[in-house]
Amino acid sequence: MNTRLTIKTGLALVAALLALVESPAATNPPLSLHPDNPHYFLFRGKPEVLITSAEHYGAVLNLDFDYVPYLEELHSKGLNHTRTFSGTYREVPSSFGITDNTLAPLPNRYIAPWARSSTPGYWDGGNKFDLDRWDEAYFRRLRDFAAQASKRGVVIEMNLFCPLYEEALWKANPMNEQNNVNGVGRCPLNEVYNLAHDDLTRVQKAVTRKIVETLAKFDNVYYEICNEPWFGGVTLAWQNEIAETIRETESKLPVRHLISLNVSKQKLTNSYPNIDIFNFHYGAPPDVVAQNYGLNKALGDNETGFRGKDDFAYRTEAWDFIIAGGALVSSLDYSFTAKHPGGDFLDYTSPGGGNSTFRKQLGFLKEFIHGFDFIRMAPGDSAIKSVTPFGLVSARLLAEPGRAYAMYVRARTDMDGFVVRWTGSVTAEKDGTYTFYTSSKDTVRLWVNDQLLIEHQRRHDLAEDQGKVALQAGRPAALRLEYTQARRSSVAKLMWSGLDLPKSVIPAVRLKPPGEAGQGMRGEYFEDRTMKKQILTRLDPVIDFEWSKTDAFSGAGPTNAVIAVELPKGDYNGEWLDPKTGKVIKRERFEHAGGNREIRSPAFAEDVALKLSNRPQRRTGGGE
Repeated sequence: MNTRLTIKTGLALVAALLALVESPAATNPPLSLHPDNPHYFLFRGKPEVLITSAEHYGAVLNLDFDYVPYLEELHSKGLNHTRTFSGTYREVPSSFGITDNTLAPLPNRYIAPWARSSTPGYWDGGNKFDLDRWDEAYFRRLRDFAAQASKRGVVIEMNLFCPLYEEALWKANPMNEQNNVNGVGRCPLNEVYNLAHDDLTRVQKAVTRKIVETLAKFDNVYYEICNEPWFGGVTLAWQNEIAETIRETESKLPVRHLISLNVSKQKLTNSYPNIDIFNFHYGAPPDVVAQNYGLNKALGDNETGFRGKDDFAYRTEAWDFIIAGGALVSSLDYSFTAKHPGGDFLDYTSPGGGNSTFRKQLGFLKEFIHGFDFIRMAPGDSAIKSVTPFGLVSARLLAEPGRAYAMYVRARTDMDGFVVRWTGSVTAEKDGTYTFYTSSKDTVRLWVNDQLLIEHQRRHDLAEDQGKVALQAGRPAALRLEYTQARRSSVAKLMWSGLDLPKSVIPAVRLKPPGEAGQGMRGEYFEDRTMKKQILTRLDPVIDFEWSKTDAFSGAGPTNAVIAVELPKGDYNGEWLDPKTGKVIKRERFEHAGGNREIRSPAFAEDVALKLSNRPQRRTGGGE
């Protein structure tokens, strides 16, 4: 047994107990699951949903990051959550293509729970770590961070560990034997979190206890065991051991903080002792809520990203997740850096989004959901009987049946798995043999004058196919192209070449839709391979598409939607909200006899939300 570490741990426990007794924060129990509805939180006596757009987790471990203006920015936008890594893991400047990554401190600006030794040789300069001694400067910073967040009503997810995704990260980690004086960490990176090495497990459990003791007095904290444990050989047995360490430590303290398990997008079937929150990464679409709602625990969309910089992708993901019944959204915001702690950095090339305007939009979502008695609400999509226009609009409902309804309606610009049938004719200027080309991902078939020229039916990466056919000048040739899109990033192009004609996209002037005036091809878009569930029909001037994740139907969305909802009898008041501006754009009132009711949205380009309440009807007769 290490006597020095044991004595220090005992003294730290005594100090934590004294701080807990003396602290004014002790009057508030920690964030908990709401006793009346454990899908949501109870915080400082009120029901709570946690929503944020937060920095990349380096607020404490990066000494160059000023977390006060950062937390003030979250608070000013009405946001109430942040996620931070404990310092047991760090990144390097090249990690994941992130510009000015807060998790990748500059040399000698990284602070960890462990003290530096007197022995030089840490990975990027400075002395190695001593895993048997704590860095009290780190724990002062951690306590101050928690206190500053507490003043602003911001709940901290304290993420204790993170897998080592690649060798460069293991080489920079204090638990690697090259970076500490204790001889700990003589193993490959995929054995760090699997209970295979007692010396590592001892260090990990000790730092867990120290952090839990340090944060004991704070009501605005919960613990996440490990970020993305599906990478790097992290085992469930090891996660259970860390969760047990948290519970065992708090058994000596008059507090119980929530514990989060980070999980991938899947339906969870196993029981997980000690777990209160299941946090999913990239929870769009929010099927994970419906699949796991029966766990009766809080569900979170714990990280977003890798969908470009456009606010639309992340705003709709957040609204969809919360209205589906989720309790937490933590969007990853790359506009926060050490040089821009207030989140005003916009020239990043990181794999996600984030900016002040987007944070305002998330604030509108938080205000919207907190405008309901959401503890009494549950997912109510089964009450939605139809949505028009079919395929182009989605609607989601959170309901307290007969009393209150939160509806979110959005344009489906991120369609996946659709089929297109283009029809029309092509007219050549000169007689001759022409070569037709398709450039495509997934599957494609092309007919010219009912002759099948190209057939590439097996799903494929980007490929070019070709076929030849004779055309007569001035005589339209029937043209049909069928294309299946099976993934969000896809390509569909139709080109030709001839005698004096270089290979090029067939121009609109050479194309004519069937039975219609104008130029181009008629595009019929379907939701299924049998081409029975039509999404829309439109005129496409040319077939020259490189569809990204969100623009397959850009500009084709409707200006309004009609949603048939099953409602009980009542006198209803409705307010339609623009999620981008937070403004009420339409109010309505209607009496309903019960059964299905068609509700028409106001005009919208991207998304719209409805707050619908049923006013108690006055009794008539009987003198009551």
